Amino acid sequence: MSDYLKVIDVQVLTMLKPEEILDEVSKPLIRFELENGDEFMMAGVPEDIAYNISVIINDLDHSDSRLQIHDIVSELAIIERVEIDLVVPNTTVYQSTIYLIPEGFENEISYGMIPSHATLLAILNDAPIFISEQLIKQTNEL
Repeated sequence: MSDYLKVIDVQVLTMLKPEEILDEVSKPLIRFELENGDEFMMAGVPEDIAYNISVIINDLDHSDSRLQIHDIVSELAIIERVEIDLVVPNTTVYQSTIYLIPEGFENEISYGMIPSHATLLAILNDAPIFISEQLIKQTNEL
């Protein structure tokens, strides 16, 4: 994975406390700290995804017993890794690729996915996250 940098830390940035994210209208950021010491920022993160990431990384009590889609995916597949790899053509939104092995299967499959959602799945499953060096370069040029 020489064309990718590994993420070593993830933070949700907002002016709100993690438990208040769903109570206010805001668009949190996700800050990815990279293995080379640089950082990569992703804006416009849906509040519910930011909240769930905050709950996991801050080890907060989450008392809702209802399953959410990321919980179900985690029950049905092993998340191998996430690669945040490109900007969708003619937009400023990112795309990621999630690699997983569905329960009962041996071979890895991949899907294009919204990066914040894929990040949540990676964090929930202790899977590594990588960001394309080309994407970082392209983003820095914007």
